[in-house]
Amino acid sequence: MKTLNRILFFLFIGLGCSQIIAQETIDHKYKEFNFWVGEWNVYKHNTDSIVGKSTIESIVDNKVIKETYRSTTSKYHGTSLNKYNPRTDQWEQFWVDNSGLTLHIIGNLEDGKMVLQNEVTTKKGVVLNKIKWQKNKDTTIRQTWYQSTDKGKNWITVFDGDYKPVKEN
Repeated sequence: MKTLNRILFFLFIGLGCSQIIAQETIDHKYKEFNFWVGEWNVYKHNTDSIVGKSTIESIVDNKVIKETYRSTTSKYHGTSLNKYNPRTDQWEQFWVDNSGLTLHIIGNLEDGKMVLQNEVTTKKGVVLNKIKWQKNKDTTIRQTWYQSTDKGKNWITVFDGDYKPVKEN
């Protein structure tokens, strides 16, 4: 009986430890996109031309990242919700804006860049979207949005911006 109790005790301890390790792994995944959290001025890439302002905040017990974007050159604005989905082991973004655009993209951190993408069927055919966020060595982040209408053979750049902190951290 003592042997059975010891086995059960170690089995119980082992299962508890594996759940803690699994939870720590999931918690780490939720933090992968935290490099984007902040108050930003958004510039056309490699220029001093400001095109927008963006507030990126961690919400819902630090499980969701909310973006609020507003153009400084037009009335354009939009928002996104970004979250890690442990069921699919992927990040998801759901973007909506005042132009009527809705975008649902999924992906993961790849070589230090968050890369989210999708495939959308439109009246004109299939469009591939790919958006990358890259933390630079300084305090900036580069976001680049690409589209392809030929199944990924050729890509055009839809947006290329540098996020610079409103206040230095």
